Order: sequence, then C-alpha cells, then structure tokens
Amino acid sequence: MDRPGDDTQTTRSPSSSRISRRHFLGASAGAATALGMANGIEASIVPARKAPVVLHQEAVTLEVWGFNAERLNFAENAANLPAFTDKHPNVTVNFREYPFAQMHDRLLAALASGQGAPDMAEVEIARFSQFLKGDRVPFVPLTERIGAEIDNIYKPAASDPWSWDGEIYGLGNELNAVVLTYRQDLLDELGVETPFETWDQVIAAGKQIVANGETKTFAVHDIAFGDWFQMAQVAGTSLFDAEGNYQGDQPLSVEAMQFLYDLVYVHGVAGIAPADAQNDWFGPAYWAAFKAEQFTMLWGPPWHIGRLQIDVPEQSGLWAAQGMPSGLGESRPTANFGGTGQCITEQSQYADICYDLIAAGNLSVEGALYDFNQRTVYPAYIPAYELPELQEPSEYFSGAVIGELYASVAPDLPPFNQSPYFNDAVQAMVRLVITPVMTDREEPEPALRALGEEIAQIAG
Repeated sequence: MDRPGDDTQTTRSPSSSRISRRHFLGASAGAATALGMANGIEASIVPARKAPVVLHQEAVTLEVWGFNAERLNFAENAANLPAFTDKHPNVTVNFREYPFAQMHDRLLAALASGQGAPDMAEVEIARFSQFLKGDRVPFVPLTERIGAEIDNIYKPAASDPWSWDGEIYGLGNELNAVVLTYRQDLLDELGVETPFETWDQVIAAGKQIVANGETKTFAVHDIAFGDWFQMAQVAGTSLFDAEGNYQGDQPLSVEAMQFLYDLVYVHGVAGIAPADAQNDWFGPAYWAAFKAEQFTMLWGPPWHIGRLQIDVPEQSGLWAAQGMPSGLGESRPTANFGGTGQCITEQSQYADICYDLIAAGNLSVEGALYDFNQRTVYPAYIPAYELPELQEPSEYFSGAVIGELYASVAPDLPPFNQSPYFNDAVQAMVRLVITPVMTDREEPEPALRALGEEIAQIAG
C-alpha cells in the first residue's frame, strides 16, 4: 500500500477563509454542480443551515501533514466548508506535503520524541500499524467524538484500519470496495454472457479471449501484495485476526494465493503485471498494456479501476462492472483495499478543532461530493449516496450506475483487522510469498508459513 512520492516538501499557503466560487469551480469539471449542491441541496440530504455556533474566537493555527496533493486538497476544502468555518472563523490551517515515506517516518520520530508533531496527519492504512508498537497509541481517541455518526459510515473502510483495542484513532473518507470490471465489447463479440456468477465462468471466458493471440484477462502482480490481499478477503480471511494475530497461512489464505497462481500458470488466462520498483502497482507501462489490449479484465477499488478513465480514455463505453463472482472460498462479493485516515496527534493543543475539521470532510455530503468531483472517490459516508451525482450512469462503464454498485456491495465489506505488525508483514510478504510464488513458481503454503515465522521473530 506504499505509494512513493517525490523528494520535495511542499508548504501550502495558510487556509483561513472559505473557498471562493472561482476556486471551487476550478477544482474539477463537475464542481459547478458541486457548488450548487453545497449551497442548497434537497432537505433530505442536507438540512437547512442554522445560525452558526462559534466555538473559538481567538486566532488559532493548525499544522496538517500529508503525502498526497489530492488528499490535501480534500482536507483544505474541508477547512473552507461552512461546517468548519462557522464554528472556527479565526482558525488558520497550514498544510505541508512530504514524500510518502518521509512523512510517516518524520511523524513517527516526532511522536516518539514527544515534540515536533503536527496537530493532524494523514496516515496510510498499512503505516498506521507502526504507531501501535509503543506503550500507547500516540493519537487522540475519536470514538466518543464520532458518537452516533458511526452508523453513517461504512466502518471497514472509514474507521477499522485506524482502530486498535476497541478505540478509533482516525477516519478515512474513501470506500475502497473491490469490484470486477471487464471489456464488455470483447465478451459480447465472443457470445459470453455477463454478469458473471462464478469464477469458473470468468476463467472459461478468459480462455476464449486468449485463444487467438497475446491478449490476457488479468494483470497479476508479482512485486506487490495487493492481489492476494483482495482475494484473501473474498475467500473469507485476512492477514491478521481480530486480535492482531497472523493467520496468513490458514487454508483460505493458501487457496487465495493458489487461485492467483492458477490464473497465470494453470489456466493461462492472466499475465504478470508490468511493474518496477518505482511503480510496483501501476505506472505508465501498466496502463500502456491496457491501451494495447494486452489485458482486458481488472479487479480493484475505485482508486484503481477509476484510473482506466484517466489513462485509457479511448476505451470509454467498452467496459462493464459488477460485484465479485462466487467460487473462491466463502465467496464474499467484495473486499477492502487501500485507504488513508486523518488522525489527531497527542501533541495537539486543539483536538476539538481538529476533530471538527475531520468531520467537515469525512462526515458531510459536501466533503464527499468534493472528493468525488476531484478524484472520483466513492465515499465511506453513507448519506452521500443520496446525491444525484453518485447516481448518474457511467459512460465509461457502459451506462452502469457505479454508485449503486458500490452501495450494494459496501454492506458486505469484511472487517479490517489491524496489527502492530501489519506493515512488517506487507513488506515481508512480497519477498517471501508474492515474488517466490508468482515469479519462481514456488508452492503457496510453505511460503505463507515462512511469512508467519518471520512475523513471529519480528514480534519477539
């Protein structure tokens, strides 16, 4: 789940007033509609605004660290929403962007030393585990603050990854639910019936696709753990159990790894994803292969499959989407992959103000709509699915209402089980399991046992 950044720190101008109409309209092609929704959507979605309750008159400056420009755009937009500025008109927010690894390492060092941490930070789903190894979690608990709003979020995506020992320490806004997509035009030409009900049907269709050339269905990764992570959840398991204990070598996990191996080397319908150390998940070579029709199917969350529209725009109208087929383990219709949460550090003197900033973005339809327009992020905030923008048919995916698809599978998202050793396991898994199995064709079960042995050594 690591995403490398550049080597340059970016400090943004302080955000201390509402976003201007011109700025908001320039945020994305669909933001004109977003502005209208923010200023007066139906009462069933956003109630009429009440007189503001000003909580802080004194001038306050918050420091927020992140590692992704678009996510910091999301946070900055929240700082300019009336839900925040009405309460805190004199709060200035400084947003600082660092490369991925540098930001997390610097944050960890500042929290360990007891000084120099920001008020808030954006913490990636796997890296959160690094902050669980001390005698306490160095973030402010949010469970009581969230209160009844917990029923308005899809917890496996919005809060589980930043939770530990029964307490929530961060919130994310992205519904990273995994679905299946495929080239509908090619399947129609072959007379293949869709949507698929089983993986056996997918494999049978794949054999027809590959029969006349070099075209494959899926691009399976051999230097990243994400394909296994998604398929393991579909099968009904996860890397760790609810208590944070490793369970990656149990039978359903082995079945998921064997499934990926078989797609490539037994059934011959998938190939190895074009990747390198700088682009271990997707990069220019990966999307170029889809452009060249070397790959014609894809599973993944919105941040993955949504890139088709950006990187392969010429195939608009040729793709379709559905929930995950049955036939692998317990056959769950979706999985959870990826995410970044906003956390308040224990060094902040303004935890209440920080929480209001988190809530303005993550627990509002206005915040959800902004990120949908900016990045096509489908939200983890349930009330946002009433927005008409999320109910529009997708031209790219053959007229499918993608918002309805995500809303239909989201209640079946499996819980995310965090562990202090989650990031250690992710890094070791590529070395001990993914590459040996998918490149060197080693057996999955011994490789997954070896991973468990290494995690046990790390945990001491």
